[in-house]
Amino acid sequence: MLRATIARYRAAYAGLPREVWWLAVALFVNRCGAMVLPFLTLYLTQKLGFSGALAGRMVSVYGVGAVCGAYLGGRLAERFGAIRFQTVCLFLAAPGFMFLPLWKTWPAMAANLFLVSLIAEAVRPANAAAITQLTTPANRMRAFALQRLAANFGFSFGPAIGGLLATIDFKWLFFVDGFSTMAAGGALLAIFRMQRIKRVVDVHPSTVTSASPPRDRLFVGFLLLMLANMIVFFQFGSTYPLFLHDHFGLNTDSIGLMFAVNTTVIVLFEMLLVDAIKDWPLLRTIGWGCLISCVGFGMLPFGQSALYAVAAMLVLTMGEMLSLALSTGFVANRSGAGGEASYMGWYMVMLATASVAGPAIGSTIYQANPNAVWYGALGVGVAVLAGFQWLASGDRRPVEVHDAAPEWAEAMPQLAE
Repeated sequence: MLRATIARYRAAYAGLPREVWWLAVALFVNRCGAMVLPFLTLYLTQKLGFSGALAGRMVSVYGVGAVCGAYLGGRLAERFGAIRFQTVCLFLAAPGFMFLPLWKTWPAMAANLFLVSLIAEAVRPANAAAITQLTTPANRMRAFALQRLAANFGFSFGPAIGGLLATIDFKWLFFVDGFSTMAAGGALLAIFRMQRIKRVVDVHPSTVTSASPPRDRLFVGFLLLMLANMIVFFQFGSTYPLFLHDHFGLNTDSIGLMFAVNTTVIVLFEMLLVDAIKDWPLLRTIGWGCLISCVGFGMLPFGQSALYAVAAMLVLTMGEMLSLALSTGFVANRSGAGGEASYMGWYMVMLATASVAGPAIGSTIYQANPNAVWYGALGVGVAVLAGFQWLASGDRRPVEVHDAAPEWAEAMPQLAE
């Protein structure tokens, strides 16, 4: 039994290019220091004396910068090269985090937050484009799952360390976040030396010939469906912890453990899951993943014990693993050669938009009726599943089945000066 389990883990991680592993290491280093955003509201209210409403608007400013950064990152990474662009952005974002404690007024803080999010969030489409260029459909889903594993594993350290640092001095949060961002940029510089990646040659290239993502009707439909799903998912950091406190009576420490359940399950099982379902139809699987994650939210009002809350978290996490890693892979497969950064840019714009709209919509509904948020999540899940089934029926391309490419596709990429 133990040997079989070890063999499955080896199979899940085998065959990924070493460059993908190095990108995961850099992402892990960056996420280990990601502690400013989780504690930003506390810093603004407790240290600067901002009102709760003003602190919320500052977080929204960061979100607006993230939307702009995702769009610009997709455009500029395509022009300058995915590795080069994200390396430069990481070095530019590092001092932006360190400067944040210098400002005491909301206009200065808002300007700094917008600029640092503009630069830091531009890294995301560049990173995703690099993964796309370094892989083929044979290993792409597992490569994106590895990046999610690195991000979740790193993020499990960041807020925990940040909580300790905040008890000493909030300023340490900004310095450590800036240092980890610079360290991630240094890792990419040392490994790739600002070289430009050549896309892996696929003998069965994508059939997509759309001049731009907005003209790809199926892709636009995919983005709209994912936007609806992610508006629900981003309750995770807003109304969800409030409901755990108000409905289940959990304290801050217990709520933190709930989030630890999510990251632990992802770290331990997502790669195995992605490898196990590699022959499943991609769009249909994403649709079912969206429904399952929405069910994880929607079941919350029907129980009140801590054990029930853990069960709901496990359902939610299963849906997240089925939908988010696979959705990134769909975008990668959908993009034609040379269009990776542009497609990823639009995908990241959708995520950033949902990160702004989701908490705003959810908190408004929550004030009127907390249970209505979760009942609405069930309705969204059903609608999104139906939408994905309809999209899948109209998408007859071979790449609709992910990771189903043959063994030849494991060719290693070449790095060009």
